[in-house]
Amino acid sequence: MRQGVLLALVGGAVFVAVGIATLPASLIPSRLPPDVALEGVGGSVWNGSASQFRLRGAPLGALTWTLRPAELLRGRLAFRVNLQRPDGYVRGVVATGLGGGAISARDVELRLPLTALSPQTAATAWRGDLAGSVPNARLETGWPVEASGTFTMSNLQPPGAALRVGNYSLEVDPEATTADQIVGRVRDLDAPLVVRAQLVVRRDRTYLLEGDVTPRPGAPPQVAETVAFLGLPDAQGRRQFTITGSF
Repeated sequence: MRQGVLLALVGGAVFVAVGIATLPASLIPSRLPPDVALEGVGGSVWNGSASQFRLRGAPLGALTWTLRPAELLRGRLAFRVNLQRPDGYVRGVVATGLGGGAISARDVELRLPLTALSPQTAATAWRGDLAGSVPNARLETGWPVEASGTFTMSNLQPPGAALRVGNYSLEVDPEATTADQIVGRVRDLDAPLVVRAQLVVRRDRTYLLEGDVTPRPGAPPQVAETVAFLGLPDAQGRRQFTITGSF
């Protein structure tokens, strides 16, 4: 009896897998959230591609995906995805339940320009490169309610400036992060500025970056000029700053 039940379960899983494998990828775009769009879709749900992946209208690059069949036995749809563009990539594993719901991501690696998500504001935005890794994250209605990860921002340039102000790291603080906000710690790496700051990104897509900054001894005069607008430094030479915005 047990053997019959096991065979029935395996047979059902195979049937589901074969059914999914033969579904055309063209069925996917109509089932995506409103802020996600695919163009030039080809292949199947099992193994497919799109010439362009857009998030909130921003073109991010060409996308390919491959189903991980073993996850079907756990009642989940999981795909290894790869987003490729001339100046970067995003790759990792995303999964969700067969009935939908929250989306999980793991083993995500990325390298993108900072302006990738808002190319229309590139002229008035900070510029540079973003690289990072996200071991685990869980998204509900497009927002990460759980997340861990580390990121590096390199070759940073203030809006409208030709001067680069170095490289910095951002590490997500899992203990301070909640379902309504992501909290990260920012520090300098190879940079002419010594920075200690906290970044808070809220569900309503507003952010708050606050901390203090100090020109490193021997930094070019232009670097000191970039922080002079923050006012007079304290006794240790630190200048407090607060930056707010939305995306």
